[in-house]
Amino acid sequence: MLQHFKTLSLNALLPPVCLNCHAPLLNSNQICPACWQNLHFISHPFCQIMGTPLPFHLGEMAVSAQAQAEPPVYDQARSIALYEGTMRSLIHKFKYQDRHELVQLFASWLALTGSDLIGKSDMIVPIPLHHRRLWQRRFNQSALLAKRLGQITGSCVNYSYLKRHKKTRPQVGLTSHQRRDNLQGAFMIEPKAVQHIRNRSILLIDDVITTGTTANAAARVLKQGGAEAVYILSLGIVINVPSI
Repeated sequence: MLQHFKTLSLNALLPPVCLNCHAPLLNSNQICPACWQNLHFISHPFCQIMGTPLPFHLGEMAVSAQAQAEPPVYDQARSIALYEGTMRSLIHKFKYQDRHELVQLFASWLALTGSDLIGKSDMIVPIPLHHRRLWQRRFNQSALLAKRLGQITGSCVNYSYLKRHKKTRPQVGLTSHQRRDNLQGAFMIEPKAVQHIRNRSILLIDDVITTGTTANAAARVLKQGGAEAVYILSLGIVINVPSI
């Protein structure tokens, strides 16, 4: 009853609004129906390796033509929704407008979307930012997501095993080849961490999978360090678009 009274009091002081468009709502931390309709969640059928939507069912272990032609370094990826419409808007608000109240909603979606990957992972690791980029932005969005996801699922989260020791150009506007060159040697494993990741399964958390270049670069370093498997879980994924 006390919690219910607190909720009513808070709603009276700060009326609930849509997290995306600020339309009035009955409850807080939700999306209005109009914005919800513009969320393109990824559901079956999808590629079991890259997590990309498929036009029709190809069986339980369906693999896209792209995954067969260019197998990624990571083992499997899952994303909540396509990086467009409401999801794109929400991610931009989270990353560039300090809308940290979105973390709870995002983390709950990640827990549902990535339940199979979470279940077979030994630890959660956020994609790191270079220390200069972190200083400029003041927070690592992937680390915030990983922290809350760990709290929801009870999973172990580590923030120091994987480092981004090379300052790279922003990936926006770069081609796939330019992205690969840009991220060459960008990641490293903390020397003391090698014994902790050897023969372990790692779940990497990122905000958006664009070309998969960042995910592959991080996965490559982790596997070179002895990780048995590397999975990727993200908020959004870009389909057939070269840059974000």
